[in-house]
Parts: sequence; C-alpha cells; structure tokens
Amino acid sequence: MSLGYLGLLPPELIREICYNLSLSDIVNLQNSHPCLEVLIDNVFFVDLKQMEVNWETDDIVFTLFSPSTSTAFSTTTAYENWEDILYKSKRISKLSIKKNEDVKDFTVLDVIERAEYPLADVELLLRPNQPTTSDEDASTTSDTTPTAVLARRFFRNQVYRRLTSFMSICGCSLNRFRLETDPSNSIEYLRKGSNVHLIYAHDNDSLLQQQLIIPIFYAINASGAPPSTVTLRIGWREKPVIALQTAFHVALPRNHRSQLQVLKLDFGFNVSTLSHEEIQHILAQYAPYLYDTRRLQHLVLDLSYSTLHASELETLYSIISNELPGTHRISVYTSESLLKADFVAKQKHTNRVACS
Repeated sequence: MSLGYLGLLPPELIREICYNLSLSDIVNLQNSHPCLEVLIDNVFFVDLKQMEVNWETDDIVFTLFSPSTSTAFSTTTAYENWEDILYKSKRISKLSIKKNEDVKDFTVLDVIERAEYPLADVELLLRPNQPTTSDEDASTTSDTTPTAVLARRFFRNQVYRRLTSFMSICGCSLNRFRLETDPSNSIEYLRKGSNVHLIYAHDNDSLLQQQLIIPIFYAINASGAPPSTVTLRIGWREKPVIALQTAFHVALPRNHRSQLQVLKLDFGFNVSTLSHEEIQHILAQYAPYLYDTRRLQHLVLDLSYSTLHASELETLYSIISNELPGTHRISVYTSESLLKADFVAKQKHTNRVACS
C-alpha cells in the first residue's frame, strides 16, 4: 500500500497534523499504513511525557500532556483502542492517578505496568466514594450491617494491596512520590541520590498507617539503596510524637537505617506551640527509634520557629543521649545547617549541643 501524498510530507508536518487530531484519529491514521505508524510513534507519541488518570468512575479518563508544546490530549476506557494509546506513550515520566476508593476495576494498573514507563514522579490521590442519586447505589453504600461493613473493608484492603504492588514496580526509578488519602492529608517523598526528604502532613490514623501508608512506602524503598541523609518535615494537628515516629518508619524501613549518617528533623511553624517540656517528651519518645542507626553522626533539630531560650536548647542533647545505647556517639545541632564539611571531617563526636 502506497502512502501517496502523505509519503511526501516532512516528519515535522506529520507531527503538526497529529497535534490537530484526537488521539483516536491519530491511532486510526497510524493503522492506515505501517510506515505511518512508525513515523507517528517517533514524531508525536515521544512528545507525551505526563499522564493524569481520573479513576473516579468505571469509565476512566486519561489525559496525556506534551510539556514541550503545553498541549493536552484525552481518551477514555470507552474507546476500544485506549490500551494501544497507553502502550505507544512510552516516554511518560510523570503520572498522577486520582482514584475513587470504591472503583473495582484494576485493568488500568495492569496496562500501566506492562507499558513499563520510566516513571520519576507519581502522585496517588485517593478519594472517598461519592454519594449517588441511584436508590440501589445509595442503599449499597449506606448499608451498615456487619456483613456489608466487612465486605467494604475487605475490598478496601484489596485496593491497598494492589496499589502497594503497583508502587513496588514503579519505585525503582522514582524521584518523587505523593500520597493523598484525602485533600487535607498527604505525604510527599523526594529522593535525590543518597538524600531523602519526607514531608509528612497526615492525621494519626493507625489502621490506615498499617494497611496502606507504611506498606506502600516500604514497597517504594525496597528497590532503592539506603539513604545517607534524611530530612523529615513534620506537620501535625495532634500527637506530634506519633507523626514523627510514623514519618521515620515511612522514610526509613529498618533495613535502610544502617547507612544513615545525617538526620534532620524539621518541625516547621507548629513547633512554636510547644513548650520546652513537650519538646523534651517528643525527643525522649523518639530516641529509641534511633537504635538501628549505628552510623548516624549528626542529628539536626530545626527549631527555628520555637520560642526556646539558648539555655533550654543546651539540655536537648542529654535527652537524646540518655535514651541511646553507649555505642551511639552523635553530634546534635539546632542550627539550620551543619558545619562545613571540611570542619566536620576533623571534628570528633561531641557530648554537647552546638546551638546556633
């Protein structure tokens, strides 16, 4: 089959034509000739680098973006060749999934896994089930009988396990991961080389922590090398001790703690509401979590928003050291940053706090 006049067009013009078509029309154009299929793969689909998945109904919507041209294209699972579109978009590096927690079809995750995208940035935004006007649906979601409650809980656990499995596959190439369990609760994980930065702004929900939060971050960490520097930025509404402990678990699974050398705890503006005694209590409760960090050299407490006096800061090291075994010899700082590297290399571990 001859390409006809299309065969005479330069690749740049074929690309321009694609940008003025829908994704379904582009695939139909590709199917008209094998040479066109290869050409369009190379001049158009390579431009698509970002994808948003709106997974809030059974009819899933995919929006694919070309950052170089600020252009967006959409398709849905109602289109019979939607899987082909996802497979052709091999350069997707940023993925955002907004999922209704009660949507049961996981086909989209299977397709994304098989596409083997080089994902560096993933957002997972979970949303509660929205009430419907259907009497049948309303009666199903409002059923509070023990059997119905157990069924919903069982399905939700299945969802969490599938999402965890999905992230274990994506984790090897990730630089950023953001988990939202609702619009006001989020955890953001940033990784650059051997440095990890975790922003923890989530309510204390022990069941959700055990079923989803800790497993999904463990899955991400499983494929990466242990970090040497970790920053934990803690946001909380209540129980800062629990928030700090959970953030530590999320950022550092037990088998990743042995290589940690620098740990920075950033309490942000919320620390201004804490008294000296409350900060001491937080550190005393947290210190045992450092038992496995045998190579930890520097602990940086960012208390820049606190109302503590210098004399009160002097007592913080003893709070940490009294809770740790004798094998730990760490330097504790309350300044914004560590001393210069060449000075730190010469400095021996101290038994005092270096206050800014």
